[in-house]
Amino acid sequence: MLRTARRVTTTMSIWRQGLWRYRLTTAGVGLAALSVATAVQSPPLALSVAAATAGAVVSTLEILANRRRARQFRFHPRDGDDYRDIAEQVPGPTRVLENAHSTGVLPAAVNSRLRGQRIRCAVAPTNYLLGRDLRRWSFDFLARHARTAAMHNAAVLGLANDLPSGSDDTVVTLRPAQYFDFFCSNLLAPFDVYEAGRDTLALHGRDLILDHRGRLRRFADSRLANVVGVSTLAFTIDGRLLLVAQTRDNVGSPGLLAPSGSGSLEPQDATVGSTAPSLQEVIVGGALRELREECHLEPNEIAESVVLGFGRWMSRGGTPEFCTVTLLKVTAEQVLRRSVRWTERPYVGEVLAVHVPPTGEWNADTPLALLPADKRHSASWPLAFSLSCLAECMTDETWPQRAAVAALVDQ
Repeated sequence: MLRTARRVTTTMSIWRQGLWRYRLTTAGVGLAALSVATAVQSPPLALSVAAATAGAVVSTLEILANRRRARQFRFHPRDGDDYRDIAEQVPGPTRVLENAHSTGVLPAAVNSRLRGQRIRCAVAPTNYLLGRDLRRWSFDFLARHARTAAMHNAAVLGLANDLPSGSDDTVVTLRPAQYFDFFCSNLLAPFDVYEAGRDTLALHGRDLILDHRGRLRRFADSRLANVVGVSTLAFTIDGRLLLVAQTRDNVGSPGLLAPSGSGSLEPQDATVGSTAPSLQEVIVGGALRELREECHLEPNEIAESVVLGFGRWMSRGGTPEFCTVTLLKVTAEQVLRRSVRWTERPYVGEVLAVHVPPTGEWNADTPLALLPADKRHSASWPLAFSLSCLAECMTDETWPQRAAVAALVDQ
C-alpha cells in the first residue's frame, strides 16, 4: 500500500511539472468546461459551440505535438562505460575504486583534510535550477524512469563548490535542490540521447561531467545538481556490521547491498548541533538520520559516529559521496528482531548483520574482502567505497577511533 502511495505521489509530482508543457491543453480543457457550464444558462448557442470547439482543437493539437516530440528521441544507457579514463585524470593522488556495478574516485588530499581538520560550510540562499539544455529532456526522462522507481520529490542538498585540501580555509557551499533535479541531471549523465531515425547524438551524457579539456568538471563549474550522498557503516556491540538489502525499486542501488544507512543529504541535516555546524557535523547528521530510519534505531542507541571519507561516484554523473562509521550500543540480535519501518519498506528489503575479518587483514584496495564471500557480488558502490575508506583509516595509527573499532571487531 505504501509503495502504491509513493508512486501516486511521484506521478502527481510529474504531472505538476508537466502542466507548463501542456499549458495549451489545460486552456483547452478550461474552454470545454466553460462551454458545458454555459450550456445550462441559455447563453448564445454560438458561444457554447465556439468554446467547446476551440477547447477540443487546442487540446488535441498539443497532445499530438507532445506525443510526436516524445517519439523523436530515445535514451540509451552506456552500461559498458567504466569511466576509468576520466577518473585517472583527476589531479593529485587518487584511488580509483571499481566494483561489478560502478566506478568512483577517492581524492587522497581532500580525504586527509576531511578527517583531520574542521571544514566550514554554509547553505546557499538560492536553489539549484535545472539548465535549459537539461530541461529539454527532463520531463520525458523522468516520466519514463519513474514508472518503476520508488522515489518522491523531496528537498535535498547539493554540493555547489569543491572541498578544500591542505590548509585552504574554503567554505563549502551546500545548495538546496529537489530530488527530481538530481534525477534529471546526475542520473541523465550515464545516458546518451539519440534522435529517432538518426545515428547522431542529440546529447552525449559524458559532456555533462566533462569540461572543454575532457577532464572531470569541478563542482563549482558543474551544471548538475550534485546532490550529496551520505552513508554509514554501523557496528553493533558484538562486533557485527549491519547491511541493508535494498529493494529492486530503490533508485540508489536497486537490488544490491548498501551500507547500514545511506541516502541523500537533506536541509534538516544542516541544522543539527551548533548554529554553524561544520561540514563533518552535517554529514554525520545526515548519515545517522538514514541509519535510524533504515535500521529502526533510536538516537540513544548510538555511541559515536565520525566521517571516514569522500569520493565521486562516476557512474552517477560524478556525484559527491561521503561515508562515516558508527558504533552502536545494541547487539545485532536486538536490531534484527525489529521489523522494517512501514515508511522504509519501498526502499529497504531487509537488514542483515555480518561478521568481518580481523582488522589486521583489511586492505583499502580490496574492500569487498571484508564481506562474506556470498555477499561480495551484490555489494553496491557506496558499500565498497565506505569499506575502502574504513580500511584506509585503520592503517593510520593516529586515527582516534582506531582502537574502538579494533576492540569491537577483534574481540
